[in-house]
Amino acid sequence: MQPFIGLLSFLFVSSNILLCGIAIHLVALVQWLWRKPNAWARPWYDRCYQAWVSGCTFWFTVMLDTRWQLDDWQPPTNQQWHLVIANHRSWVDVFILLAQLNGRVPMPRIFMKDTLFWLPLVGTATKLMGFPQVKRYSKAVLAKRPELAQVDRQTTAKACAPLLAAPSSVLSFAEGTRFSARKHADQASPYQQLLRPKAGGVWMVLNAMPQRFDTITDVNIAYFGEAPSYWDLLCGRAIRAYVKVRDIDIPAPVRQLQGEQDKSAFFDWFNAYWQDKDRHLVADLGKCSKLEMSQKDTIKKGKGLQS
Repeated sequence: MQPFIGLLSFLFVSSNILLCGIAIHLVALVQWLWRKPNAWARPWYDRCYQAWVSGCTFWFTVMLDTRWQLDDWQPPTNQQWHLVIANHRSWVDVFILLAQLNGRVPMPRIFMKDTLFWLPLVGTATKLMGFPQVKRYSKAVLAKRPELAQVDRQTTAKACAPLLAAPSSVLSFAEGTRFSARKHADQASPYQQLLRPKAGGVWMVLNAMPQRFDTITDVNIAYFGEAPSYWDLLCGRAIRAYVKVRDIDIPAPVRQLQGEQDKSAFFDWFNAYWQDKDRHLVADLGKCSKLEMSQKDTIKKGKGLQS
């Protein structure tokens, strides 16, 4: 039955995207016809965004009985700007993160490659909602053409400008890619459960949105066992995850850093934060392992009593 369930889930998620995407474009049409300001449209875009997240969360947690232990202690703070940084192990992370953040912080925007603008419906919908869409250059290209670094910063600042008008959230997977044992070894990562962070992107966000973030909303996602695939999620395979949210103060001197000359000081602070995040993630994974072993022992005892 699992392949059938996977197909059904895929159709549901796709239909959910279609309906919410159409709703977003209808809001944009009304805004254009009646010359409404962006401040009028944004709450409607966010409602569509929340409807999509709520629909997916309902399907995965109620219909498919996935068991995500969300952090219920995270208080709602919708009137603040949030820089959300999470570890990244699976595409499932996105759905868990959105389920955790929905209703607690302004709906998070994620940096997207500008080429995704041409993705049917999704590209234009995310553009309308204010997702920063930027062109990124590789280190090799920047080494040959250093002037593009300035272009990159200007593009980031322009993309983040709409998020300055009202409390917003920016979500970053600072590792830049999904964690795997092979990538961890290839990088010779000094962290136990994290890859080396790509802090340059976080630095550019802080520079593009000065004095907006007082803290980092740090999210750790720990899975019980191996990290699942997106297909595992769609098929309703028992996916259990533990989520922990912490607020990390950004010291005032770090918030005030600007320009290339201050980069090294920021990286020193960020590396210390990343080491602390790694320690907490190791502890969270340890909790998952203990809970899993405890539940297996309970099941064995129950079987023994029945026999």
